[in-house]
Amino acid sequence: MKSLSYLTLLYLCLALLASGCAKTAPMPTCTTAEVVAQDCQPGWYILKLKDDSEEVAGKTGTYVGQLHGGYVTTNNLPDKYKQVGMKVSLRLQLNGSDGPRCTANFMMYPVVKVMSVCGGSEAEL
Repeated sequence: MKSLSYLTLLYLCLALLASGCAKTAPMPTCTTAEVVAQDCQPGWYILKLKDDSEEVAGKTGTYVGQLHGGYVTTNNLPDKYKQVGMKVSLRLQLNGSDGPRCTANFMMYPVVKVMSVCGGSEAEL
């Protein structure tokens, strides 16, 4: 009888652990960005973020990371937005993977991943 109660308690703990791990992270808020230039490696683009991203994140309760405006770089910008001067509203997430391989004379920017285009579908990516 004692082993049955231990076994039941073990399954209950595992079920709680599994349900806690199944929660998904909230979707990042939309941030307005302008395509400034192509980065030092083909396929990478520098984006200038609008300065109110911190204010928007505070109002919605979600936060992308250390993105308070300024410049970032990405390699998965949709093709139709790869023009200098183009302004677009995006959902961005900090990307822990390697950025572009640049020589020492280039400025290194935080690497982000475009999650989706706001007002558009994720199929565009």
